[in-house]
Amino acid sequence: GYGWGNKGYGGWVGAMAMQGLVAYYYDHVRPNNAVELNHCKFNHMGMDVRHRGKCRNGSDTCEDCMKTKMEDVYSMHYTMCRKPWLCQAIGARGGKKPGGGRGSALNTDSVNVDHCLEMAQQWHNIRSDLEASLLKLTNDESIKKGASGTYKPDVFQGHCDGDGDEHYLKIAGSEESLGRIQELYLH
Repeated sequence: GYGWGNKGYGGWVGAMAMQGLVAYYYDHVRPNNAVELNHCKFNHMGMDVRHRGKCRNGSDTCEDCMKTKMEDVYSMHYTMCRKPWLCQAIGARGGKKPGGGRGSALNTDSVNVDHCLEMAQQWHNIRSDLEASLLKLTNDESIKKGASGTYKPDVFQGHCDGDGDEHYLKIAGSEESLGRIQELYLH
């Protein structure tokens, strides 16, 4: 066997990560003990919930997750709207911008660009909070270099200097300062 509990939970995207662990847990550890959560609020992907004219969950009607307010979202899954550190803010059909490769743009066939940027902004807000807290703890001004980008600063909070993953600015700071991040979370 392979995968979680040697039960074969593998072979699909996310199987070796949280999605596979949760599926295994409720199929084998706690069977018949689950409830379906609103996918617009939990594991929110901000994507079109209709496929070939029908709701993906089999219901006759479904909430439009591309319109769910961020304050109503409990957890996000960035696959469809792309990872926030990819600095993507351009949308194109099929997820391929002119001259770019597969995944070089937000796929407007399944997502709303503005909604995806709201999702990315949430992640970058958390990173900005981390940087501000680390700066306060260490007084290391070099931390600010990681937020010196100018690409869509309202969304990316200075963490990007252009569109695409090669434009992401990693968290900056001295090795000593970065080594103190864990102190921010010890309570």
